[in-house]
Amino acid sequence: MHLINNASIFEAMRVEKSSRTVFTPLDDGTGVLLNVDTLFYYSLNRTAVFLWKEIEARNPLAPDDLIPTLCERFKVDQEAAHREITNFVEKLEELKILRAISRA
Repeated sequence: MHLINNASIFEAMRVEKSSRTVFTPLDDGTGVLLNVDTLFYYSLNRTAVFLWKEIEARNPLAPDDLIPTLCERFKVDQEAAHREITNFVEKLEELKILRAISRA
């Protein structure tokens, strides 16, 4: 699968969660996402759970909108936050858990 390059995701697109995605939080602060159409699932660490909850709360959103929140919550610099968010969004797009939409 061809992934969208980082610049186009952050500058031209918004993402929204698939309506066919189910999130299950686990007792240890981690979680699991499942696309009920494809049966693809993705295990989430605590940082990914935080990002997923932000995506759900602001659906749809531009991935770069998550950078300040991630920096503040986890005390990381903007470059590290950008890299983590990009990797997370690209993987969820690949699994059809998120989809890119045109920025309106």
